[in-house]
Amino acid sequence: MLFWDPKITTPPGLYIFTVGILNPVSKITNLDVDKLTCFRLVNLCFTTGTIYVVYRILQHHHKEVESKVLLLSSFNITIFPVLYFFNFLYYTDCGSTFFVLLMYYWHLKKIYLTASFPGAVALLFRQTNIVWIFYIAAEETLQTLFKFSNEGISKKDKNLNLFSISGFRVFIPLWKKNWKQILKKIFVINIGYIPIAIGSVAFVLYNGSIALGDKTAHEGSNVGTEINSDSYR
Repeated sequence: MLFWDPKITTPPGLYIFTVGILNPVSKITNLDVDKLTCFRLVNLCFTTGTIYVVYRILQHHHKEVESKVLLLSSFNITIFPVLYFFNFLYYTDCGSTFFVLLMYYWHLKKIYLTASFPGAVALLFRQTNIVWIFYIAAEETLQTLFKFSNEGISKKDKNLNLFSISGFRVFIPLWKKNWKQILKKIFVINIGYIPIAIGSVAFVLYNGSIALGDKTAHEGSNVGTEINSDSYR
């Protein structure tokens, strides 16, 4: 019989993946995986994946650097203290970080629809990951708009730019003339993120808050400043 403790303030992603990983292991090896130690080992799977994803991201940004240097850097980044200690706890940080970074990497490779899937999975670990989905979608959308605008403006006058008054005056006619093409590009970028955004907004409206479960656990206090995995990202 399934039971969900209303005091839990995180989505069930970690528990779903725990069952998905440990259940086959128990059947293949006949090991007793119903132990806290085994649950915590699940996070090491995510951490291993994070090392690889960070390595691929570094490769994308630093093509001129040797692979062994990038591999060492990816290891150092992954064991950064803010995330390192969560490897030994049964908590959502490792899985959440892995899927957010995987989304970012696939987004860098411009496979936007594919990137939206790990973004959706990241929400199963932490609903606040919607912030990173919005950020990535907005960043690429703005880059596309700036690129299109600057290319169009430079054809008129190479000395103009989008942020000048003269450049903005040139941009308005360009937008009116090519708005269908611009919207098409924006839609292609955000085709996978739009349903996630709609679902997240619907959740907040239905739930009355982005907080899940016991909302009192998310109330402000004067205890001090909490350092969490968001500073790592």
